[in-house]
Amino acid sequence: MRSSVLIFTLFWALMSPASANQFGCDDGVISVGVTQSGVMYQNGHGIDPDLLRLLSQITHCEFQLFPIARADAFELVKQGKIDLVPSVTREPLRESFAWFIPYYEIKFLLLTNTNRLPAVANLEQLKNTQGASIAKALGSGYGTYFNYHLSEMASLGMVRLYTDYGETVKALLNEEVDAVLSLPQIYRSYFAEGKEPFPINIMNVSPATPTTVSLMLGKHRFSSPQVANWLRVMETLRLDGRLQTIMENYVSSDEAAAMLGAASH
Repeated sequence: MRSSVLIFTLFWALMSPASANQFGCDDGVISVGVTQSGVMYQNGHGIDPDLLRLLSQITHCEFQLFPIARADAFELVKQGKIDLVPSVTREPLRESFAWFIPYYEIKFLLLTNTNRLPAVANLEQLKNTQGASIAKALGSGYGTYFNYHLSEMASLGMVRLYTDYGETVKALLNEEVDAVLSLPQIYRSYFAEGKEPFPINIMNVSPATPTTVSLMLGKHRFSSPQVANWLRVMETLRLDGRLQTIMENYVSSDEAAAMLGAASH
């Protein structure tokens, strides 16, 4: 009953009269930076574009998508050249120029070339393997736990940098590196389990809780009250099931529920 009342309240708030610039749309088209991220965005399709279409219907805002390199995303928002970037992680340094609205949760997995690393079953073993290498996406957050280990591996000369998450998976498949931290939502776009070009071990090696992924809105474009309105919209879509429905067009219902924190981890 409480959830029903909350959903009704949110819908009433969205449908009630508001200022002309309730969502920050009056300054023209909202520029959105998108990166190749598997089911979230891949060559114009994915969960992110579908969500933006629904948000446009609700808010009457117009979005224009610009493919960008993930490594450039935060600087472009900081400079005011891009207004919004979906599917990014919140970090303290980024809060000086952007707002963050929770979107979904992820849990990175360790993928290794079994032929090269047959005995590796965790990050400590990987770090202790002479000559081993791991791919990392430039400008990408992996959560506190993995960021710490990646920093250690970088100091050991093990880390190879790539432009985005997808390129790190390609690097593993092309045998440029021995390991990569990735997500099913991404690596499934490049190979299906059982159809890998060589044996790949996929492991959950993190004791940490899932990492929250957010919508990043530039402070140059959006005010605090406007971001609060965007947050209410996102919470409504989460509570009424429309966000999960979008996700289920690309992943299983169980995976969509887990991404929205509605399943045990």
